Amino acid sequence: MTDLPEVARRRRQAARLAGAAAITVLALLAVELPERPLGLPASGPVVEGVVAGLVVALALAGIWGGLRARRWVGLVVPAQVAVSLGGLVEGLAEAPLVTGGVALWNLAVLAGFLFPSTRATVDPGRGDRDPLGRWLAKDGPAALHLTGVALMVTVVVVGYRVGGDEARAVSLVMTAVAAVTTWRFLLLLLRSGGRSPWLAATLLLGAAVAAPRPDLSLAFLAGYLALVMALLLVRRPLFAELVDLFLERPAILVLASFLLLTLAGSVALTLPVAAAGPDPIAPVDALFTAASASCVTGLIVLDTPRDLSLVGQAVVLLLLQAGGLNIMVLSTFAAILLGRGLGLKGEHALGEVLDLQTGGSPTRLIRFIVVTTLSVEAVGAVAITLVYLRHGHGTVDAVWKGIFHSVSAFCNAGFALQSDSLLGFQRDPLMLLVVATLIVLGGLGFAVLALPWLRSRGGRRVGLASQARLVLGATAVLVAGGAVLLLLTEWDRSLDGLPFHDRVVNALFQSVTTRTAGFNSVDLAALQPASVLLMMVLMFVGASPGGTGGGIKTTTAVVLLSSILAIARGRQTVVLLGRRVPLETMYRSAAIATVAALVVVVGTGLLLATQEGRFEVLLFEAVSAFGTVGLSLGATTHLDTFGKLVVAALMLAGRVGPLSLALLLGHQRPSRVEYPEARIMVG
Repeated sequence: MTDLPEVARRRRQAARLAGAAAITVLALLAVELPERPLGLPASGPVVEGVVAGLVVALALAGIWGGLRARRWVGLVVPAQVAVSLGGLVEGLAEAPLVTGGVALWNLAVLAGFLFPSTRATVDPGRGDRDPLGRWLAKDGPAALHLTGVALMVTVVVVGYRVGGDEARAVSLVMTAVAAVTTWRFLLLLLRSGGRSPWLAATLLLGAAVAAPRPDLSLAFLAGYLALVMALLLVRRPLFAELVDLFLERPAILVLASFLLLTLAGSVALTLPVAAAGPDPIAPVDALFTAASASCVTGLIVLDTPRDLSLVGQAVVLLLLQAGGLNIMVLSTFAAILLGRGLGLKGEHALGEVLDLQTGGSPTRLIRFIVVTTLSVEAVGAVAITLVYLRHGHGTVDAVWKGIFHSVSAFCNAGFALQSDSLLGFQRDPLMLLVVATLIVLGGLGFAVLALPWLRSRGGRRVGLASQARLVLGATAVLVAGGAVLLLLTEWDRSLDGLPFHDRVVNALFQSVTTRTAGFNSVDLAALQPASVLLMMVLMFVGASPGGTGGGIKTTTAVVLLSSILAIARGRQTVVLLGRRVPLETMYRSAAIATVAALVVVVGTGLLLATQEGRFEVLLFEAVSAFGTVGLSLGATTHLDTFGKLVVAALMLAGRVGPLSLALLLGHQRPSRVEYPEARIMVG
């Protein structure tokens, strides 16, 4: 009887041959199209048909021979790769990126066949424990490969509008092969009590119902494939190793989650359907927009209402929501819904990511976070929708804009569906106050919002009272102080010509949005230098810990200022609200502020060295990007490719947090060595 690893190897090799054949045929079909969506040259359809037929025939022969361990399969696989490369050689000169990628894929398949890996990819003993484990050991690698290729082919066909009926047929065939390969996997999951197979069945039903509309049906199938692929990935040994690494180093998990979210958003925004015009969005602009949305910043190189279609705006909305809640919180909430536990290490890692200094499990708080977020956004969406209806917008348009702006405001993002942000609502106090309220609630921090709920459940041991009082006090001082200063400095400038109550409301709104959100109701070009400096200070401070905004956080600023006062008064400890601040917290605050200042200085220096613009304009841009605010004095639209990448990196650094970046540089290991004290003169 053939051993389990050998069976798994043969099936994985067969899956690779099938995937390579599907990708090659799809590339050949793209060559045949007169509109050439991938930039490939138009060859003769007869030649391409012959090449495609040979590739498929050789792949089928290789699959059959490989599964049955026929010796002649050693000649079929190189022949399939040779025919594929021969059919693609014409396109290398015209589109080396696309055809080169397909050629490398085929070469990788050949290399895997000629030089098989000796590393064990399955655990032979796992199959003896349960049927699901045996299936994963024998068919898991092949099923994962087929599902991934089918998903990629479907996304290319539907998203990038490659091919006609022939390309859709390739997608359907690959999806059918993946479904046949994985049906037993879903059945075993269902028998073990899993709920995800029901969702997979729902997506397949949706694809069947949408059959008269092929692209919509394929979109449902893409969702099905993505779900199955995720279910397979989480059961791979590599996934368990990554989870252990992430739980040991939560900062890596935070960074990885936002990088993956930005990458996924970039791919989605490059789809032709995401662009409002005939041309797709340039990759660098898609990357910048995805980073800005994922990091809930709001800086834009594209005019959101003009350059993005409804699909593109929906992608931005999803990125805003995921980035605001933090992708890890959403994943944890999904795991809770599926009935899976986190374990002690997972609970600790989640508490560290959320900055919860509590003694209990954070999973209940996660439920509260998601439910509260959606509830507050729903109320805000209703209020904003009514404002748009009052301004004469249609019902559908008003509802969509209400939802979009409510999510953007609560997530402190600053994306708007008006080219001038909220400048058109300068004389509408209701709109400005609703948006400002959402911004403040989102920026307070989830731990503060959850405090009343935790107390109602008898959670008196949860030490969040001091945190809540400190955050609320600092927020009130910053909002009120910023509003008063802006009112004084801009009375005869950007606020000139408005009635008294509108001047007050706009100054208050700008004070709120400057710290974290990035909306604007006044002309930023009319600001005087003192107001610009004040805004940079507010942006650098940002929101509060656990909130949806960026910056060094309000509590960090309060601790630093209190430390300065304590040193001036000759005290050895810092006392806030009748509580002593631990020395570790003071060190963290100093580290956060220092790293943040260094990031802003380096970012500003790179912009000054490579971009055209005045010093204060580029400095404002860097601070706004790091604070994930989204305000700009006009530098964003003039950035070249390198400048966009620099600003995108600043947004990511500001969202992940300076402390997380510092934690990435090394493990937190207590030192067992005590050194003699040295008196060093400073200052």
